Amino acid sequence: MATTQVLLSGRRLGSTHREVELLARLPPELRLIGGLAVMCRVGTPHRTTVDLDAVARDLPRYHDAVARLAVTSVSGGQYHFADHLDLDVIDVAPMSSQDLADHLSVAGPLSDLELNIVAHTWAHDAATPVDIVAIDEHDGQRLAVAPARLVASAAGLVAMKATTVSLRASSKPEKRASDLYDLGRLLVAGHVPPGDLHLMPDVLRDAVIERLQGWFATDAGRDRTYRDVRRFDEPRLDLDDAADAVEALTKA
Repeated sequence: MATTQVLLSGRRLGSTHREVELLARLPPELRLIGGLAVMCRVGTPHRTTVDLDAVARDLPRYHDAVARLAVTSVSGGQYHFADHLDLDVIDVAPMSSQDLADHLSVAGPLSDLELNIVAHTWAHDAATPVDIVAIDEHDGQRLAVAPARLVASAAGLVAMKATTVSLRASSKPEKRASDLYDLGRLLVAGHVPPGDLHLMPDVLRDAVIERLQGWFATDAGRDRTYRDVRRFDEPRLDLDDAADAVEALTKA
């Protein structure tokens, strides 16, 4: 599988620099998701991120290697490192996303949580290798390199975030807003190949398309999405472009 390279600009010893340094030391089997993965897929500038998020299959196999690098670790895949960096690792199902979807569907329509579990499993298996390079925003000097790290694809990130928004508690509207902003940026700048949606289990693809249309294509949905994401103004998300991207994906 070919490896691509991305350059992420930031301040020396800033969050991006330190995250890439840490990522280079983590077990290569971990698949990067979350804010840093979105930055890799849309390019910078993008909203800043201060934590690392990953998925793994059979996390206990890698726990000791990660825990040795961490200052503290707790059950559930949560690790705290020096320099105020945190890592959350989600353990995905021990089967393919299609087998998982088939298994869960026996009991009836999938719940939002079950769709989210299928999405994380699909994103894990669809991740691709990326050479992640942090460079100084002032002079372009290389600050840190994490070679051949497995990063969720743009489609994988869209699937995870599209199935996460409905799980956000009303007490955390900022999380819903950031997920919708990331979704919009992935649609506009992430260049999601339409064919990637057809690689998902049907039940996941149908749910993702329905939600993207509701948030970015319908008038009422776009109005609410605008109110949610307008706090993120650098770079500004053009909802017309997002709607066009949704239309192109759903017609393919």
